[in-house]
Amino acid sequence: MKRTPQKANGSRAIMIKILHISSDSNLGGAGHQLLALIDAIDTSLFHMEVVLPEGARLSKSLAKRGVKFTEVPHIAERSFSLAGVRELSKAIKACKPDIVHTHGSLSGRIAARLSRRCKIVQTRHSVFTLASWRKRFPARFLSGLINNFFSDLSIAVSPAAKDNLLEMGTKESKIRVVFNGLAPVEVRGQRLEIRKKHNIPTDAFVLVMLARLTEVKGHDDVLDAAKLLPEGILILAAGDGPRQKHLEERISSEGITNVRLLGWVDEVEEIISIADAGLIASFGTEATSLSLIQGMSAGLPGVVTDFGGNPYVILDGVNGLVTPTRDPKALADAIIKLQSDPELYEKLSKGALRVYEEKFTEKKMASDTEDVYKELTKGDIS
Repeated sequence: MKRTPQKANGSRAIMIKILHISSDSNLGGAGHQLLALIDAIDTSLFHMEVVLPEGARLSKSLAKRGVKFTEVPHIAERSFSLAGVRELSKAIKACKPDIVHTHGSLSGRIAARLSRRCKIVQTRHSVFTLASWRKRFPARFLSGLINNFFSDLSIAVSPAAKDNLLEMGTKESKIRVVFNGLAPVEVRGQRLEIRKKHNIPTDAFVLVMLARLTEVKGHDDVLDAAKLLPEGILILAAGDGPRQKHLEERISSEGITNVRLLGWVDEVEEIISIADAGLIASFGTEATSLSLIQGMSAGLPGVVTDFGGNPYVILDGVNGLVTPTRDPKALADAIIKLQSDPELYEKLSKGALRVYEEKFTEKKMASDTEDVYKELTKGDIS
């Protein structure tokens, strides 16, 4: 429902209502990105509400911000279900949004199209290596038909995500690239004191890896690389997931002492404050890593694989080092190079902060997203 708040100069501005639909029960990258958008968007022009699965972790953060949200059944970790379409149709009817913005929910896009009253935008948060058959007729035709009909515009969070959409038959004219963005991390406390609290040597070179413990995030490659590292280098891996027991068993049985699994971490500021660099070893799903952005905002260079969107975030020799995917030795060599060359480290650290400020702030991300909303509403916003 469009509302017309009064501007300071007495003119009237149209307020556009956005209903976000997320299928994610966990608070992952898409959820953090939605929170950043809510925090930075122009609230004089846009009103945001959210639909979530029952018991979603994101609900607590939305409640703290005073954002209206609704929890519905049949959508958790499911892009499509008929029951989900029914529930989301009810939510859309109750909200009466001008735009439905979906995050991993085909059910939401179908329900929005059935409502015949709102525009639809989806965000592609991940990058997948598609099987060859998915790039050919009829699979490509069918996926393109679905994307093109059930979305007015698609947001790709990386050029790599855009390429994924194109491979699936989405029209290029319907894709807009909007990089992820976050507020800068506020480094907490005294670095040496925090290291002592966590029993980390004060002179250790620390890399932080913030990623869910799934196979495609590359933790096994990191363990293999860790065995090639000299003393004085420590890797902190924060996150939970189905591979935790497997990784714990490998660390124990292989005597890997320079990798610590921290489990789920609610606040990352303290970890980043004791780190020297970020680390991403993914070989699947990675589009625009929020953990790299968080680290860059504090001047941490990154060591990353060349999969997906990683090379669009970390520019080799500018704000970090890029290595071939699934190559533990190359990963170890890059870490050693960063740790052993103070001049290179200083250059990349300064580059990390510069690239963050140029491309990955929450204000830039919100502004670019607002442009998508304005395009969809075709001049309704003054």
